[in-house]
Amino acid sequence: MTIERFIAEVKTNSLARTNRFAVLFNPPSGVSPSDLDSILLFCDTVQIPGVNYSTVQNRTFGEFREVPYEKLFEAINMTFYVDVNMRVKTLFDNWVNVIQHPQTRAFNYYSEYISDMVIEVQDTLNNTRYEIELRECYPKTISAIQLDNAGKDLMKLNVTMQYKYWFATPKVVLESEEEIPDVWYDEYNDNFDNFQRNLNTVVAGYDDNIITGNGMTYGINELPGLVTF
Repeated sequence: MTIERFIAEVKTNSLARTNRFAVLFNPPSGVSPSDLDSILLFCDTVQIPGVNYSTVQNRTFGEFREVPYEKLFEAINMTFYVDVNMRVKTLFDNWVNVIQHPQTRAFNYYSEYISDMVIEVQDTLNNTRYEIELRECYPKTISAIQLDNAGKDLMKLNVTMQYKYWFATPKVVLESEEEIPDVWYDEYNDNFDNFQRNLNTVVAGYDDNIITGNGMTYGINELPGLVTF
């Protein structure tokens, strides 16, 4: 490992930038505005979620070992610029009103106010290279906004999003700028293996090549349920 190799690697593959990202989500029914895409453009900052394990000391022999027993997901913070029509603020106002009715004070069912959210990490050509999906999100905290008669700063809204768990998907960018998630390769291999195994079982006594010719035609035409691509 030399400094020359490091420089060559950076020049060839570049480094990720913290200012290349996109946030996508669909709020619960009754909340989504007609111009949601425009509102999401006002997202100024967001966090790639982390993970933490609760551990307990365990010793079978010798020193203690810290053994994990629970996976914990911390809430993430988001910041939005607030437009002059207050569409950003109104969206989250309506969302918290779905969680708890502002007049009856009754809480809604959990399934009625959660939504999935996607954070895309992009390169300088706007290609998505890494995608994080957060399941069962809802705004846990909407911070107060300080108004100041002497200030001229842009208004921002801080939102803390709670969620159940997250998972990430690296993406492969082709020369044509098409994106293929890495997990597709595994799914394709699994599906093809299952198809071939089932086909071999059903037409094991068929007098032909099991992968080509009449055997393959029989499997596809007569047993379409085997193909799950």
